[in-house]
Amino acid sequence: MIDEVVVDWFCLISSKSIGPKTFWAMMRNYKTAKESLRHVAEPFPRDRAIKILKSMNCGVVLANEPTFPKLLKRSCSCPPMLFYRGDKALLTKRKIAIIGARNSSITGQSIAKRLAENLAGEFAIVSGLAKGIDTAVHTGILESSSEKSAIAVLPFGFDNVYPRENSKLCEELSKGALVLTEIPNGRPVDQGAFQARNRIIALLSEAIIVVEAAVKSGTMATAKMALDVGCEVLVVPGSPVDPRYFGSNLLIKNGATLIQSHIDVLDALGQHQENEQLEIKYAPKQLVCSQDENSVSSKVLSMLSETPISIDEIAAHTNMSVRALLCVLSELEIAGHVVKYATNEVALSGK
Repeated sequence: MIDEVVVDWFCLISSKSIGPKTFWAMMRNYKTAKESLRHVAEPFPRDRAIKILKSMNCGVVLANEPTFPKLLKRSCSCPPMLFYRGDKALLTKRKIAIIGARNSSITGQSIAKRLAENLAGEFAIVSGLAKGIDTAVHTGILESSSEKSAIAVLPFGFDNVYPRENSKLCEELSKGALVLTEIPNGRPVDQGAFQARNRIIALLSEAIIVVEAAVKSGTMATAKMALDVGCEVLVVPGSPVDPRYFGSNLLIKNGATLIQSHIDVLDALGQHQENEQLEIKYAPKQLVCSQDENSVSSKVLSMLSETPISIDEIAAHTNMSVRALLCVLSELEIAGHVVKYATNEVALSGK
């Protein structure tokens, strides 16, 4: 049986021309969603709302409930309701977001994964289930022995997990961690949904960690949203010649806090612990990397950065034999794209 108040709220926020700001304005004027619906020209059909809610197979938390994230209420565009699958208790835990490039390097993914693993005991780690850094963050937490303190925020409904290749990861998170969305099933795909998803990530978190961000990217947009609401922005620095770090380094230049480990994060939030300094290095386990339809050479290049990484690591990550990978790397070296070292490592040439 679906709660009548939930249906009222769903019908109001789903009605034509009603967004979060209008929703809250009407709630202030008319006190309840049921009364507000009397003043809506085209209210969303109640029978259709009940049908959608029943079909979603998920929980619903309203903004007036104690478990609704308090930080999310910092904005007048706070979503009135969130749909979730997984551990609802994570909503009441302190939250930090880790975000970054979709076309991330193996180095960036390793750093993000290690940060997530080390912070997951103290915080719920928020990210967007996108390719690259987001995937590394969520995977790192699920694979670690710490609490499954991961929160994935979807841009669309549960019936349209994006990207599709992360559907299985989404399912795993919904069992041991938490998956959130403000979008009900059956809603048409809207490009503005990505910005809305990023808004929730920024508002949910008391701090945002940026790992690899181009100047013009969704990561930078999310960081700016976070700054607007007074959220701490922490940034992993990177090579000045790698476009994936142009935005990251710009944030640091403009006053964001530079971090190199989870200890730096705790220091920035006033929670320094007497732990041994974390050395940022490549995670020993295989990482998940973004995929595209380009050539093998392009895929290998997209995983590299200015920081040298072992050829064995790349081979394990790409599921290529070392022999086949060496052929590709030799072609890239001749073309001037990469540099191979005597230590059996390779990096972008920086040219």
